[in-house]
This record gives sequence, C-alpha cells and structure tokens, in this order.
Amino acid sequence: MTAFYFDVGGVLIPDKLSPDKARDVFRELGGRYGFSPEVAHITYTKLQPSLDLGETSMAELCSALGIEQTSFERDWLAMHPLDGEVICTVERLLGREHSVGLATNFCRHLLDLLVANTSVLSRLVVCCSSDIGLAKPSTEFFYRASKIMGSSEIVFVDDRSVNVEAAQHFGWTGIHATDGWLARFNDAYLPDTGGR
Repeated sequence: MTAFYFDVGGVLIPDKLSPDKARDVFRELGGRYGFSPEVAHITYTKLQPSLDLGETSMAELCSALGIEQTSFERDWLAMHPLDGEVICTVERLLGREHSVGLATNFCRHLLDLLVANTSVLSRLVVCCSSDIGLAKPSTEFFYRASKIMGSSEIVFVDDRSVNVEAAQHFGWTGIHATDGWLARFNDAYLPDTGGR
C-alpha cells in the first residue's frame, strides 16, 4: 500500500521563515519586541541550518535573537496556522489505513508545538532533519525516511522543487505543492471522495 510523506513548511503551514519571507517576519517581531529586524534576520539566517539539524536549540536561537522563548513560540504558532484542507486529506488517508508521515527540514521543538496543538499529527510517522542530522535534498535523508516509514512506495509532497526532484531521483513519487496541488492530489489518491 502506498505511504505518504508531507513536508511541513509550505505544505501543512505557510513557510513564513523561508529566505524570501523571513525579513518581513522579523520586521513585525522587531516592532513588537524592540529588537533590530535586520540583525535578527542575519542571526536567524546564520543559525537556521544548525537549528534544522538539531545543533542549535530553540533556547539558543531565542537568546541570539533577543526574544523570550515563550513569546517567540506563541507568535510563531499564530503566524503559522495549519492548513485545514491538508489536515482533512491526512485524516482521510489515515482512515484508509495508509501510512502517513512528515518528512521535513525543521526544528523539532517547533514541530512538537504543532503536534501538541493538532491531535492528528501525533498519529504520523516523523522524519525530521533535527532528529536524524540530515536535511533534504540529500539522498541519505530520503533513505532514512524510507526506513522510518518502512516502505519504499512513497508519495512525497513538498513546496520546494529541489526536494521534489531529489525524492523522484530516489524513486519516490514527488508532488510539487504549487497552486491547485491539493485538488490534484485528492483526485489521484482519494478519487471516490470527489476530493473531499
């Protein structure tokens, strides 16, 4: 039976801290908490890869940014609402007894915040870069994700084409999460629900 992996940022939640959007987030937070958005953006950009690999903790990031961790977590959750339609699709896949997981380059602490606030996510297999010390698009990430899922027949959804291409090169079915992707996904993998 086909298994499914979804990325988090850009698929389950908006990717507000992507390189092209992070500066706006730090402008907003800087105005609220009185720190320099430019310095915060540079600091985050420098620390983000090590945060995603689990080498930098959330406490270390917040200290470097000059923001209290609880405040950052609250604001981060508010800026990153889960996509209810994607969650419904995940629930339908689980209801059909598919293995479903998250394959993500993400800080585990932030991922745990999302899981704690959305019960269906606690039922998913997780391959998180900060847990395994590897990031997409490396082949080793996809190898480890396959082992964690216990399947090689995997459909993978990600918003970054480089990750989708790497998954396809590894032998997975890759779906680029661009406009209209969810309707196409539901038509292909949940056809008898009319996409619902």
